[in-house]
Amino acid sequence: MSICRKAVLLSLSAVMLISFAFSAFADGSDPDFEAYQAYSSTNGEILNGISAESAVVIETESRTVLAELNPDSVQSISHLAKLMTVLIAADKIDRGELSLEDTVITSAHANSMGGTQIWLNVGEEITVDELIKSVTVGNANDACVALGEKIAGSEEEFVFLMNERAAQLGMNNTVYADCTGMSEKTVSTAGDLALLSCEILKYDFLTPYFTTWIDYVRNQQTELVSTNRMIRTYKGVTGLKSCASAESGECLMVSAQRGDMSVCAVVLGSTSDEQKFADGKKALDGAFTAFEIYTPEIPDEVFEAVKVNGGEKMTAEVTVLNADPVIIPKGAYPSIECEFTKAESIDAPVDENQQLGTVTFTLNGENILEGRIVAKDKVKKIGFAFALKKVLLNLLHI
Repeated sequence: MSICRKAVLLSLSAVMLISFAFSAFADGSDPDFEAYQAYSSTNGEILNGISAESAVVIETESRTVLAELNPDSVQSISHLAKLMTVLIAADKIDRGELSLEDTVITSAHANSMGGTQIWLNVGEEITVDELIKSVTVGNANDACVALGEKIAGSEEEFVFLMNERAAQLGMNNTVYADCTGMSEKTVSTAGDLALLSCEILKYDFLTPYFTTWIDYVRNQQTELVSTNRMIRTYKGVTGLKSCASAESGECLMVSAQRGDMSVCAVVLGSTSDEQKFADGKKALDGAFTAFEIYTPEIPDEVFEAVKVNGGEKMTAEVTVLNADPVIIPKGAYPSIECEFTKAESIDAPVDENQQLGTVTFTLNGENILEGRIVAKDKVKKIGFAFALKKVLLNLLHI
């Protein structure tokens, strides 16, 4: 299980308030995707005046929610559904179960897709690399189905994988009825899509796909042009996708990196194409202006070894867990204080990761992070055989 991350969000008003809240997961969800979310009192600052019906702004490394507007409102998501297809493909590539060079033969079902497409012919061969380009840059429905069929054998089986992956991520309000988003029954929420963005953005090799404005596939026969204009206009943009339909309205998921901070804005149901990008820009600008990453600075004394009584080793080396970077208001760093408590000695046996103390970081009197001081390795209790061996070795060195 990955190290749990504390999330903290402070108000931008004169009096800074900190509050923590944990995102809920469905029973059986994978704890590796546990995400801490902080309820934001700054929605009025970051999302004030946007036209979107729902929105979430999230820092994707810590999974800290910086602002939200109707985050659990369920709606049709159009081409944004394709991002789950991309994630599953990336998972397979990362595990070595799929290669960008693999060839896909177009089925009659993929060929039958309407809407946005790259006009694949039945039996036509195309690489996984070109299919991912066609999905990320061109929103192509036929390419999306062909990719899903390559992975799972059929679109139906692939949709099962999509819903399974969504459950693992804690996307509790999401249902995939197809892999393209053409079905009105494929629905999600801004909150769920924010979680999806955090997972997709782990894969750096996808960034060139998401940030490509124009490309070509099928031996240069088919031009792909991204509908996400922020690729060309926003500093540090890293993805993800823009789309629109009669059912979903104008939708945008856009992410950007500034220093160590990665932010994604999900805006659903904006009033126009122009306003959609204005909403995304306002959300990202607000996040980068208001917040920054704080990497805990742990005192050297914390790492001093702890005395072990009755052990095969006289001391136990220590390390700190649960001390990942957190989000703080920009400029609040000088006000952060650190305190720690640690055992002076401990009786053997000592287990690996056995807690020996805590290190706590506070801001204006409120806890923003609490790390666990633990033993690095096991220390066995001294036994007769070990004691005898030690005595004999000492005698040999007399």
